Amino acid sequence: MNLLKLLKRRLESEGKNEIFYRLMSKNRLSVPTNWGDHQASWNSLKKSMDDDNPDFALISAWAILEDEVKRKYPSKIRKIGDRRNKSICDLASKQLQYDKKQKKGLLSAMEKRNKVAHGKATHVSWKDVNCVLVAAFGTYKSN
Repeated sequence: MNLLKLLKRRLESEGKNEIFYRLMSKNRLSVPTNWGDHQASWNSLKKSMDDDNPDFALISAWAILEDEVKRKYPSKIRKIGDRRNKSICDLASKQLQYDKKQKKGLLSAMEKRNKVAHGKATHVSWKDVNCVLVAAFGTYKSN
């Protein structure tokens, strides 16, 4: 584990944090982890990556996105049962100026997350998890 800390420090000092995050996530995630106030979700995501379980990782990633959107737009997010998840996608997509393809990917990940959460069959990939985390990180970093 000391080797990993040394590698992380060296890459950080050279301004190459993304390389470390990609190595640690086995190149499944394109954004850093452990930012914001989401420790329980990050712990679950790490376990999902260790177990190679993108279904469970998508639940954790969605929790992070939902929290970030709630913090940025508490009055604009819809109530549970009133297409809340779609409003999360709409708000994040608008803030991040997503094109149609990016928004479609986020909506697809949302639909898969809903199926996983309700025990329905679907195919979740690490690309879906990354899509949600990219939106969450973008929302976190936005003004």
